[in-house]
Amino acid sequence: MTENQFGTLTDDQLFELAKDLIDDYAELKNVKTDDLVEILSAADNKSDMVYAMLTSKYQIIQMEQRDGKWTPINNDGDGVTGTVPISKLLRDIAADGISYQLNYNNYEKNGLTDKILYFAVNSFASYDADWIYKNVKHYSDLINKHYCDFSYAKIYQYLHCENHREDYDEFESGLLDDLCKIYDDEMKCDELYIIPDDEAKRLLPCDRKIMWDLLYGENAKNY
Repeated sequence: MTENQFGTLTDDQLFELAKDLIDDYAELKNVKTDDLVEILSAADNKSDMVYAMLTSKYQIIQMEQRDGKWTPINNDGDGVTGTVPISKLLRDIAADGISYQLNYNNYEKNGLTDKILYFAVNSFASYDADWIYKNVKHYSDLINKHYCDFSYAKIYQYLHCENHREDYDEFESGLLDDLCKIYDDEMKCDELYIIPDDEAKRLLPCDRKIMWDLLYGENAKNY
């Protein structure tokens, strides 16, 4: 099931989102709520980012640092580290961009000038939410956060599975022509089955392709 990612927020929703961002991000704590509402409102008129920041229920994986490396796989190696709505990544991107422009243009001294408004809006509203949905890890790396989609996590799990390490170079070089083949009997895919049954959550479009292969592809397993 897909979600409607197009629309604009009401004044009350913009205020709610602005309050959430100020409460959740230390770098925005000195921004006036009305100023942040103005930034979000202007961005909402030119991008789907703002609407998705409040409404998206697509799920992504929040990776953990373990032994000096970021991993999407839990300690037992049979599942993911944990999921969060992709709106968390979208908000991270917005907070990072807005705070940088406010600091760079001396917002605390000058207030929200037209110039600062322009640059603050374009610091994140130039991104396309659908493109972020298809490139989660890329965008999380850009802001030094650590998220990925289920597809990446399951490939990671397969490549780091002890029985498959001899095949690591082959997979790393992109020779795998069918993602479904990596889902063999030793892999647990419970997360992908649970999420589509939860009306409050949605798999990303790229993950739904994997889900389809698992359920109906030639390598589909009986769960």
